[in-house]
Amino acid sequence: MTKGNHKKPADGAKTKQEAASHLLKFEEDLFVAEVDKPKASDEELNSRYVKGEIRIVTEQARYPLAGILEMLKAESDGEGGQRERHYKLDPEYQRRHRWSVERKSRLIESFLMNVPVPPVFLYERDLARFEVMDGRQRLSALSDFYAGEFALTGLQYWSDLDGRRYSQLPLKVRAGIDRRYISSIILLKETAADEEQAAMLKKMVFERLNSGGVKLGSQETRNAVYDGPLNKLCLELSTNEKFRRMWGIPVDPNPEEKDADEDVEDGADESTTTGLNMFRKMEDVELVLRFFAYRKIGEFKAGLNKISDFLDRFIVAGNKFPERGLAEYRSMFVGTVDFLWNVLEGDAFTVLSPAKKRPTKIAYDPLMFVASSPNVVPHRTELLAQKAVLRAELQSMYEMNHALFSGRRTNFVDTQNRNRCVAEAFASAIAKAKK
Repeated sequence: MTKGNHKKPADGAKTKQEAASHLLKFEEDLFVAEVDKPKASDEELNSRYVKGEIRIVTEQARYPLAGILEMLKAESDGEGGQRERHYKLDPEYQRRHRWSVERKSRLIESFLMNVPVPPVFLYERDLARFEVMDGRQRLSALSDFYAGEFALTGLQYWSDLDGRRYSQLPLKVRAGIDRRYISSIILLKETAADEEQAAMLKKMVFERLNSGGVKLGSQETRNAVYDGPLNKLCLELSTNEKFRRMWGIPVDPNPEEKDADEDVEDGADESTTTGLNMFRKMEDVELVLRFFAYRKIGEFKAGLNKISDFLDRFIVAGNKFPERGLAEYRSMFVGTVDFLWNVLEGDAFTVLSPAKKRPTKIAYDPLMFVASSPNVVPHRTELLAQKAVLRAELQSMYEMNHALFSGRRTNFVDTQNRNRCVAEAFASAIAKAKK
């Protein structure tokens, strides 16, 4: 493709969305078109309020620290006769920037000094069965401390206790910690009429909680309140080695080695540092979800302007996809990543410019979308044999449409124009590869 052959899209130009041709059967009726509703009258609003519509039902509780370890171990028979914990602290709820021993120690010091500690947030999934939505790190730190799994380190005011485990503390100091409590706020099961409403309300509350002063990323929140088969698949696929390398995410991130806010040493690889921070915020998991959701972007008229809302809606629906559908998703993602790695390697999600080597979502979205489309998949072998041709076509296209791929244009028309530009570059490369 020569530069002159690739036309720039006109602003506001209408593009054809080839939605029906690329969608799998279980994806077709995923969303119902939203209709603008007139605003409710004061009378209607008063009536809804009196009825208690969308009103959180909570209760509060206090737990003695000395009983945390046994509380988290408590279990009984669940459905199917399997033993289950009363308090669910699944890895899915774990934030990836795990607490260091120093941070755990500072929590213990706070209790020792009676410094107020934010309450934990629980969701009652069944009678006396709870999901720990916010506060897992605090509960885990307390449990680990009482189990003797770490010695206090880096204390600010009680540095004389450094190096001591719980059992090694002076008697009165140990008794002083034992008499402290941690508070909880419990979202009761009767808050929601069904699972979908429960997920929506959990997310709403979860986003409004004080999470230790560190703002949760969209996917961290999504991961906590929308757990299900599709979410687990995204977690699994985010560990794909080639995918991580294309985004500069270390294959073995070791998030416990240093805090995300620590200064980066001179000479450290910038893309790896950026990728490590992406990992900590679970942005790699979101990128996998984004690939699947983007297949329906033609039906989301806000384009990328409200992408977080779009991903929320998609994962709620996607967690109900059939098992065979998720198997197709897995195959599609792995096959597309393998293909793009073999053609473009670490440059895949960049705009192929020596001056702009960092991967971007604006390049990722249309490239993954087109590379997995029915128009390209049958020609992957030919493109691999002529990968220099495909690279040249894409590079020329990016040069001619640099403003479109700058990251500042996110409306629906721009989204569709990027899809079209990338599709045309692939079509041109396929035609040349056949000659």
